[in-house]
Formats: sequence, C-alpha cells, structure tokens
Amino acid sequence: MSAAPAPAHKRAVLWDIDGTLVDSTKLCYEATNEVLTQHSSGAAVSLEQYKFGCRYTTPDRFNHHLGLPPGSAAGEELGARFDAAYVDRVSAQTAGLFSGIGVLLRAISLQGHPQGVLSNAAGAYVRAVIKANELDEDAGRRISVFKVALGADEVAAPKPAADGLLQCCEQCAVEPGLAVYVGDSPSDGKAAASAGMHSIGVTWGANPEASLREAFDVVVSSVPELTQELRAWSVGAPPS
Repeated sequence: MSAAPAPAHKRAVLWDIDGTLVDSTKLCYEATNEVLTQHSSGAAVSLEQYKFGCRYTTPDRFNHHLGLPPGSAAGEELGARFDAAYVDRVSAQTAGLFSGIGVLLRAISLQGHPQGVLSNAAGAYVRAVIKANELDEDAGRRISVFKVALGADEVAAPKPAADGLLQCCEQCAVEPGLAVYVGDSPSDGKAAASAGMHSIGVTWGANPEASLREAFDVVVSSVPELTQELRAWSVGAPPS
C-alpha cells in the first residue's frame, strides 16, 4: 500500500522573485545602466546582456558587465549603488506581480502550505517587493503570505548553492524533500537539486526555455500550468 501524502502544513512552496513572481525587468535594467554609466570603465548594456547577467548575484552581475572576475571589489561597490538606486523605486507599478500570481499565492496560503522567497538580490529589495504588492502583514492585512523572505546577502552562499533554500525550509519547519522551488533561472533549478527538493521552472522570466529544461524537474509556460503542477504536487505527486 502506498504511503499517504504529507499533510498541507508539512509541504512548502518556495519562490524566486524577479522574473518568477514579479515583472521588474524595466526597473532593474534601467537602474543597472544608470549605475554602469556612472562608473569610469562602465558602459550601458543591452537588455539581453542584462538578462544574461541576472544569473549572478548583484555584485558579480556588475563584475560580469565590467568584464571583471567574480569577487572583484568593483562589483561590491556598484552592487551597493544599485541596491540604493532601485530599492526605493519599488512599487506595484515597477515590480508588480505577473497576472494570476497574486491569486495563486493567496490560494496556496489558504490551503495551509507555508511559503517563502529566496532571491539572489538583496533582502531589502525582496521585502520591498512583498510590501509593495501587499503580501505582507502590514496595513491591517490578516496574514503575511510568506513565512520567510531572504536575499543573497542574508544566506551563507547564494544560488546555485543550496544554503538559502535549506535555511528557508528550516524556517518553514519543512523537510527539503517536501518542498518545491519555483524559479526562472537555471541557477534556481540547480539550487533546488542541491537542496534535495523538487523544482518548477517558468518561461516568463529572463532565460530561454531550453536552458530551463536542463535544470528543472518540470517547466511551465503559464500560471494555469503552474497551478496544475502545484496542485498535483500538494497531494503527494512530484512535478510531472
């Protein structure tokens, strides 16, 4: 006889933020070029170059755009400038939820599944996006959608390392094998695999579908498809 599926409160849904939950491309792209063009050796990048760089943490994204090796001091400096430039500009207009995502997030919460966010952006940005989209517990709202919301500056190692996802699972009191991570970058899928959890890739973010299929258990191209996959997973079936 097969084992009964884990109850709702023993399963968790974890999310990437940019390109997965919110459409922040214009905000982040413009802030990136603003910072780059102020640097003595920097130059504006194309939208495709920006999207490629999104697979890195913010400091190393700037090192990549400057042609410098990971860990270079310039990336830390420009990353800090970028954080200052874009966190204050976050709003429901500049970093709004993709259509249908808000309904899905609230439905998952009502079903009793703990949810969390892990991004390779700064934690301050993550929480600004959550607040701007009224997914927190401020302003008289009944409950925060997310039990944990972390940026790369708040975990031992950024994605594709497993550290942040394992920290999220610990704070949600859920075993990694009973969690699923939803993201739009190959590094998201690799982090999930390293953490021992299921993964779902979404095609509406910054990366081509072919690169996602190599990294995720399953890839979806619409919120209804994502909803279907999460519904199946929530009752004990892994992503198809």
